[in-house]
Amino acid sequence: MALAASDITYGFEALWPERAPRIYFDEASVNAAEILSELPVELVDSAPEADLLWIRKNAGEWYDELGPFQAINHIPLERSMVRKADLAQNLHRHAASRSQGALSHADFFQPTYCLSDPEERTAFFRQLPEVDHPDNLWILKPSNLSRGRGVKIVWDFASLRKELRKHGEITFRYEGQTLEYVIQRYIKNVLLLDGRKSEIRIYWLIACLDPLLVLMYPEGTARLTLQPYKLGDFGNPLIHITNTYQQKKHGGDDPDAVLKWDFRRLQEYLSNEKGAPGNFLEEVLRPRLRQSLAHVVRASIESLKQTPSPGFFFGLYGADFILDDQLTPWLTEIQKGPGLSHDDVVKQRVMPAMLRGAAGIVLEILALKRKGQPLTALSSTQGYEWVIRDPAT
Repeated sequence: MALAASDITYGFEALWPERAPRIYFDEASVNAAEILSELPVELVDSAPEADLLWIRKNAGEWYDELGPFQAINHIPLERSMVRKADLAQNLHRHAASRSQGALSHADFFQPTYCLSDPEERTAFFRQLPEVDHPDNLWILKPSNLSRGRGVKIVWDFASLRKELRKHGEITFRYEGQTLEYVIQRYIKNVLLLDGRKSEIRIYWLIACLDPLLVLMYPEGTARLTLQPYKLGDFGNPLIHITNTYQQKKHGGDDPDAVLKWDFRRLQEYLSNEKGAPGNFLEEVLRPRLRQSLAHVVRASIESLKQTPSPGFFFGLYGADFILDDQLTPWLTEIQKGPGLSHDDVVKQRVMPAMLRGAAGIVLEILALKRKGQPLTALSSTQGYEWVIRDPAT
């Protein structure tokens, strides 16, 4: 039986001998407050009194209000990873500025173009075949939306070409708003779980920017569509959009529908149905995910490190990957402030331990920073895996 949070000793506790660390939550952070209230911390209603601010909405309004070594769960320019156009452009620039190492962004990120950028738009249309064909599938995504909103799968580009010739640009509207869009190659040979399209969601933490410390939680979820996969009926989100929000919105909230697997079930399926070794997730998949995340952070680091002082900035993120039928993971999205609901049995196995572990790491680092002590021997990182562990400068 798992221990209750109150029965666990956390590594940060010894570094706060005089009082428990204080956490302030905004009104939108209901799930985070519920989970983290089980830690040996004090919840406070006044932000200036808090050691750590957990903010879900309008975090930017707090940046200039932070005191010395007062922490907040956002990084000011995290959009460099979260906005799909910024992520793609940073990965492209990073590839152009470095010698090729063991992993290139092309090994985990499908070809992606920002259609509001004239050069990228020209490059996209230049690489298209002369005659559009249903085999050449691409997916249009709003750069700054999540939960599968505004996504469209396309292979016929006649209307886009016509608009470009007429107006010199392409404009996309969704729910009355004009939005920036990217277009990314669609993964046709996706791994099917019981015949349905799937993706995996993992959680990871930029715990410190100086030195750069990044960790990944080893457990995540596999998310499935409601309807069996087929290459057709591309307007049907119950076949092609794996986000749970879209499945519930269009398929109804059936309590018996299985929309998530935990990683144990995923491993069993891959071993039984795909012939993957019993340690595939631990020895093959998770190392590849860590490599991909490290690449994303390195590509975005110039923006991430542009932070105002004197606050302490960290970020807890989600990352979505689609596995193809060769079990290669392809990054589709980085999500800030990932949903922390834990109202189903699969997320109950992941969320509380993941979030408490992340908070414990940050509170230990924060205490050591305040004391001027090095971050060389952190005791709160058990349960997480290192992605980047740069030495102090």
